[in-house]
Amino acid sequence: MKKQEFYQFISDITICFYSKSIKISLTSLNAILKDRDADYRSKKKLGRGVAAACKYWEKKDPVAHHAIAYVFSDKHGNHVY
Repeated sequence: MKKQEFYQFISDITICFYSKSIKISLTSLNAILKDRDADYRSKKKLGRGVAAACKYWEKKDPVAHHAIAYVFSDKHGNHVY
């Protein structure tokens, strides 16, 4: 998955989750990506990718930016962005 495709996918999926007040972990996101044959082998790299997507959407689409910041949580349920 190319960078722009990844950013768009993250935006699309997080807006869906955000609309239902669902938080997910990076591990869960990686499982979804694995189903699309686009999984990350490292949680650290995946975290960087999601952080980059969050920053990418900050000025282009504040709703997507906020959704990304809200949806992803750590293993304790705390926001990671």
